Amino acid sequence: MGEGSEVDASRIKIFTSPAAIMAAITGGALAVSAILNPVRVTGLSLCPISHLIGIECPFCGMTRSFVSITHARFSEALDYNLGSPLIYGAFVWMLFASIRDLRLGQYKDIPSTPIWLYKSWLTVTIPVFAWLFWSRWLSNLF
Repeated sequence: MGEGSEVDASRIKIFTSPAAIMAAITGGALAVSAILNPVRVTGLSLCPISHLIGIECPFCGMTRSFVSITHARFSEALDYNLGSPLIYGAFVWMLFASIRDLRLGQYKDIPSTPIWLYKSWLTVTIPVFAWLFWSRWLSNLF
């Protein structure tokens, strides 16, 4: 089996590493949002919860919002989902961190984020999505 199998095994480790998987997921989502035309996704709704029970979930509008952000339609993006810029920013950061880790040869761990950035992001994101949960779901029950 010799030298060729060692090269194949190291390539498999790279492609199945957490950094490569994270880069594929975040990069894929951002690439799709760049490919889609914001005018054509205006009426698009992919949320199964919304289709089943007729109430928007806190994440409804995220796809349309990602497309709008990518095409610099920021006010439109906020209309679709107020929390989407926070998730979009996290996707951009994780793509950057994944590529950084792959370039540095760090294949074993999930790409790292500075703790101050992570805590700051959570401090803003949790209240925004709690409010979306309240305004879209719980307020309909009362």
